[in-house]
Amino acid sequence: MTNACRTTISVIVPVYNVEKYLAHCVHSILQQTYSDWELVLVDDGSTDKSGQICDDFVAQHKKIKVIHKTNGGLSDARNAGTMIAQGKYITYVDSDDWIAPNFIETLYSAITAANADVAVCDLVQNATEEIAFERKRHESKIFDGPGAMEEMLYQTSFDTSACGKLYNAELMRKFCFPKGKLYEDLFLIYKVLFTAHKVVYIPQELYAYRKTTGSIMNQRFTLRMFDELDAADEIVAFVGANCPEYLPAANARRFSSYSQVLRWMKGADRSDEAVRQAEERIWRFLKGYRRQMLLDKNARAKNRAAAALALLGKKIYSAP
Repeated sequence: MTNACRTTISVIVPVYNVEKYLAHCVHSILQQTYSDWELVLVDDGSTDKSGQICDDFVAQHKKIKVIHKTNGGLSDARNAGTMIAQGKYITYVDSDDWIAPNFIETLYSAITAANADVAVCDLVQNATEEIAFERKRHESKIFDGPGAMEEMLYQTSFDTSACGKLYNAELMRKFCFPKGKLYEDLFLIYKVLFTAHKVVYIPQELYAYRKTTGSIMNQRFTLRMFDELDAADEIVAFVGANCPEYLPAANARRFSSYSQVLRWMKGADRSDEAVRQAEERIWRFLKGYRRQMLLDKNARAKNRAAAALALLGKKIYSAP
């Protein structure tokens, strides 16, 4: 695949029923200051006009290609785009988000200058289209792979989102996003960072995340949200088996995930056996780990505050 590369950067955009936002996303890519890129639109079985919008862009721009496929979910769409991408580097942009004009140029310059496998920037949360991206505030940081994983698990500089990052394509193809799971990024990105030779972090807002009514944070509680518990458990198991010195970071992320799910369960049906079992599972861990969490000086203040409340026997619904 590497020998067949004809472009430097492949931008992969999964598309599903986003006719309202898709054009804004694509135009932000067309306006990049760095020009050696291709855009792969993956129409994941859209039932609105999104597929036609993709075709219209392809007809107008030679650097854009589209895949039309049956609906398989976000992970499946990302995986499909990754397999046909021809760039040396890959980045993922969700179709209701957008990027700063210098997003590609900044991340590419950083990843090549540092000889890194992954470059990471800051995300603007809950962005509106009128935002002005902030300029770089501090110097870049360089981590080895496990160190970057630790930084992500503690949620210190950056989090688990697959977006807002530029990846060596060969590294990314060693992994697959888990099909059929929520929190697909939480299941995967820690493994990518751990495997990377070097990761460079640029403390600059270059990616805008739009919080829509269909986002996870705005949805009513469903049993699928328990996927986050499984992802957090997998992280702890992986770290314990491969680099146990980072278990405090893994358990801090687990504490955050378990607390978040507990908060989402506030309106759940307690007569449901799956809900009762999950609640017991959550409290068993939170109560068992609360002292360690409270004493971990590297942990986020939100997690330590939640641990303090747990020590007092109060219910906690901490932020993610």
